[in-house]
Amino acid sequence: MSELQNRIVERLTALGRSQQTNLSSEKRDMLMRAAISLFNAGGGTADELKEIVLQADDRKRPRRCSAVAQMVVATAAVSHASDLDLVQAAYNWIDKKEVSLSD
Repeated sequence: MSELQNRIVERLTALGRSQQTNLSSEKRDMLMRAAISLFNAGGGTADELKEIVLQADDRKRPRRCSAVAQMVVATAAVSHASDLDLVQAAYNWIDKKEVSLSD
């Protein structure tokens, strides 16, 4: 794992949110809320999101490693378009005193 990933996992563990590695219902919910938040922050609309979700049902389920790569690439693209440093944003989250995963 990268240093950044290790630091995020350490922070999640400190928050009591890194007990298991499988994607429980709670973790899938956390992931979806974060993805929707990023989509909204990038200017996405509810109608666009609905269309994307409807199309996702018709697609073959990607491998987890491919899906993670797609998420990282999409996050980097939004960060670049917003003139934000992706890694610095993650470290800022790690260093926050009081955090929630929906921040």
